[in-house]
Amino acid sequence: MSKEAGLLSGARSFLLALSGFASIIVATLTIPILFLTLKGAPAVSEALRTETLKAVALSLEAGALSATLSTIFGVPLAYILSRLDFKGKGLVESILDLPLILPHTVAGIAVLLAFSSRSPIGSALTPLGLRVEDSFWGIVLAMTFVSAPFAVDFSRRGFDSVDVDLELVARSLGASPTRVFLTVSLPLASRAVATGWLMSMARSISEVGAIMVVAYHPTVGSVLVLEWLAVRGLRAAAGLSLILLAASLAVLAGLRFLRWFR
Repeated sequence: MSKEAGLLSGARSFLLALSGFASIIVATLTIPILFLTLKGAPAVSEALRTETLKAVALSLEAGALSATLSTIFGVPLAYILSRLDFKGKGLVESILDLPLILPHTVAGIAVLLAFSSRSPIGSALTPLGLRVEDSFWGIVLAMTFVSAPFAVDFSRRGFDSVDVDLELVARSLGASPTRVFLTVSLPLASRAVATGWLMSMARSISEVGAIMVVAYHPTVGSVLVLEWLAVRGLRAAAGLSLILLAASLAVLAGLRFLRWFR
């Protein structure tokens, strides 16, 4: 056997060994989804009722609004973090990472303490119709707290990929910083910004713990799954879970489309 053939054979064995380990994690992720599909499919028709559709629609509506707010206010922050070095930058980055590692119920308690109608901020917002406890706005706020880091992080990656020289050329031609941002930087980073919106949306509709603490009612789809599991059993909860899985797959399809559409 030649040296090259020996190296090729060794590489093949190595890749086969890696594939064996990789298949374990793939199976761990795939098998539960298959069981959910098999067990939940017969209960989907039973789950498709007015209560369910309202809960799923509420999840999508609040999730979309949360992702939009996270993007509107997160894109400027992402651009600043991408372009500037300043004192306290590490602290800001740590604050952005914190919601990703907090237990979900802890996140909900933090939001409730800060914005409930009995807090200084919440007492000022309540007369404006922005009550947090058991309200649509409470759901949006809880979703935003846990999902905003995704919008900021992906947008920042997009701005990081934009050549600063392009901005400098535009500035040398007389464009204002605002015009450069709107006509050069943001368009070039738009795919990453859109990805951040979708990831923020996906994270929002999957949230349970923080929403349960802040606003159990009106009930979103993810919270209704737990309610059905406790009251109606595993089969009914699986049927509802399958409907939410379909909504999540729609968001995933959007992400795949962005990666394909280049």
